Amino acid sequence: MRLRPLFAALALVSACAEAPDQVAPADPNEGLLRDFIDGKFDDAGHPLNAKVVADERLTCEGIRRDGAVELTSSCDVELPAGAELGGLVVNARIRVTVAPRSGTIVKLTAKAPDGRVLGTETLTVSRLRGRDRWIDLPIRIQEIARVAKVSLDVTAGAIVELKYVEVFPKDLGVIVSPGSGVYRDTDVITIELPRGKKIERFEANGLDLRPRLDAADPRIVTKTSTAFRTLISFKVGDLMPQRADLVELRVHSSGDTSRMQVRKVPAPCSFEGDPNGTKVLITGFQPFPADGWHENVSAVAVTSLDPSALRGAQVMKVILPVEYDRAASAITELITRCQPQHVISFGQGGGEIALEQTAYNLQDTGELSGGAPDNRGIIRAAQQITPTGPATRSTLLPLDAIETALVDLGEMPQPSTDPGRYICNNVMYANIGAMAGRGRAGFIHLPYTTQFDAGVRERFGNIALAAVQATVDAP
Repeated sequence: MRLRPLFAALALVSACAEAPDQVAPADPNEGLLRDFIDGKFDDAGHPLNAKVVADERLTCEGIRRDGAVELTSSCDVELPAGAELGGLVVNARIRVTVAPRSGTIVKLTAKAPDGRVLGTETLTVSRLRGRDRWIDLPIRIQEIARVAKVSLDVTAGAIVELKYVEVFPKDLGVIVSPGSGVYRDTDVITIELPRGKKIERFEANGLDLRPRLDAADPRIVTKTSTAFRTLISFKVGDLMPQRADLVELRVHSSGDTSRMQVRKVPAPCSFEGDPNGTKVLITGFQPFPADGWHENVSAVAVTSLDPSALRGAQVMKVILPVEYDRAASAITELITRCQPQHVISFGQGGGEIALEQTAYNLQDTGELSGGAPDNRGIIRAAQQITPTGPATRSTLLPLDAIETALVDLGEMPQPSTDPGRYICNNVMYANIGAMAGRGRAGFIHLPYTTQFDAGVRERFGNIALAAVQATVDAP
């Protein structure tokens, strides 16, 4: 490719040596999760109800720089009195600068006031995505207990910087299950709420269903309460008897929103453009977070592409849900059922057009404290997409040809080896896996955009068009 050289994004530590004194290249996906800084997270990235120990309150011994303390051995962090009981997440924000060749780097332990161990989490070399980047190391407490102390045990020879320790309720918001997909009238949807919270808005394609939900017979809408959560379940046909083929379902409660797509039938395999041309599936995403205030630029690009302008190609346009499991499974199902010859997925990125080279078998949003929930409210940390799959998958798209086509439009596409570990990476990993040996597939991040006048829509439609045409025309 005619792309700037990059340092590997997945830089696994191979020896016990200091990180090289180099300046990393600009990341075209910088700010990928910027919208999550609003709402339930404060401007430092902490959940609003977190108890945080940072700066001078970190009494660990070690060199201090830029608000962090450098650890080479053990450190105990006392949490503030009154830290909440119940289902909690204890999280340490750390950065590894020196690591062993293999094995454990640091172990995090949460303890009750009596010293009893409530949970542990271990960072190993195999889990490390790269030195000199801040990551979260969270423990999910499974019992009702107060967390009084957090201990960090650093392996001899390793160096770990600690920025802060925080504790917050692990169930931050509302969750709708089982997720986007095709539903019969007899299928059940469950809304899960933190105990004590109530549904404030419940909408189906903008229609308020809360009065219908509140007035429903208890035998039709069942409510079950646990120590921490309230579960509300109903059959689709009971609350949406005359639903459209596609329903955008939204549930809002006390600052948290969850959304999903409810379909009557699978998306039709409908291709537009040259009827004799190469079939290309193109996908974008719904807005995110679930209560996102602006359109997703990837959906704008996909829907704005003019199929009549294509030469020797036809496209099927699909907008995917922003859900860890359902987005990846949806694109795999579409590939199997609709048999496209090529697949190009687009997503909302940072400040540049990013031509993604590699997808990773990992779901993790540790760059944001507490993790970034998908549109259903699910948070995943250090979890594989496919336990039996390879660690990485390389793009199958002709990025050289796409780069040239975009430059000819006046754009400045950039190379990227790090698509994040959020939903975009899931979809890229899935579409490459499903298309291997069958055709071209991959992912392109588009610049973060919030205002879409006619000119902006035309621009992004032309970007998608150029990517499709280049993919079809490339030898």
